Amino acid sequence: MDLFTDILTRVTLPIIALVALGWALQGRLKLDVATLNRIQVYVVMPAFLIHFLSSGKQPLAVVWPVVYFGIVQFMILIPLGWLLVILFRQRKSLGPIMGLGTAYANVGFFGIPVTQLAFGADYLIYQSVLTALMAVLVCTVGVALMAPAGGSKLAKLKTAFETPLIPSVIIGLTLRGFQIELPTVVSQPMQFLGSIFTPLALYTLGAQIAAAKSIRLEFVPQTLILFLKFIASPVITWAICVAMGLPRDVQDVIVVAAATPVGVLIAIFAAEYKRESEFISTAVVVSTALSPIFVTGWILATRLF
Repeated sequence: MDLFTDILTRVTLPIIALVALGWALQGRLKLDVATLNRIQVYVVMPAFLIHFLSSGKQPLAVVWPVVYFGIVQFMILIPLGWLLVILFRQRKSLGPIMGLGTAYANVGFFGIPVTQLAFGADYLIYQSVLTALMAVLVCTVGVALMAPAGGSKLAKLKTAFETPLIPSVIIGLTLRGFQIELPTVVSQPMQFLGSIFTPLALYTLGAQIAAAKSIRLEFVPQTLILFLKFIASPVITWAICVAMGLPRDVQDVIVVAAATPVGVLIAIFAAEYKRESEFISTAVVVSTALSPIFVTGWILATRLF
């Protein structure tokens, strides 16, 4: 119990405190959430990814098993969520959304801060690669599942890939692979920008939740996605890690990442394509609110077992 309390107070609650601050102040400040997101996606997150990917200590070879793992995990969890919708006789339109909500955790805005606090900056390379990979998969597989028939999927994909997220990962890994050091006039500002990623990401997440206008509680489907997100996903992730023979410390990081809340990107696409946006927006809010208990529990599990 002491260890649980220690993890809760040192890792999880500080994260939730920043999310709560964003939520509490949004009603008074009424900041433009879209602008906050653009600053994160186009300025702060690219600087963060380039800096931490290029300056990490782990050998670059550790990245590729994480990439393979992420693809396998995604392709298992999407059908699982879809299957439970069928088994519990929920409306068919929930199938792809439930599957994507199960597979896509908030590995960026929430998972990176958790990794930094719970495991240390050296492990950010795994979370950064997972963040980029999940974004790619959501922008491809997710768009294919959610976009209406006859819609311009290629145009939507082009828009999704115009963000600097993927190029930032490529640049960071290239610098790391060839052991290239950026000049101080470039690296220092990039480090400064990257250092504000964690607090700004969490504050923005809170503002996003406060600005959400489509919230509707439905007991059965919301219970299903919470079970999938906080219980089934980490357990299956652990099994995949063991089957692939990933190192124990990497397993711990990835399992905890799988237990983070439902990713906001799914809600953005769902709203754009008018696919169960109220359901997934509610899932983002509820899973974020419950995350202190479950994320702390999974961090504790990695320490004990």
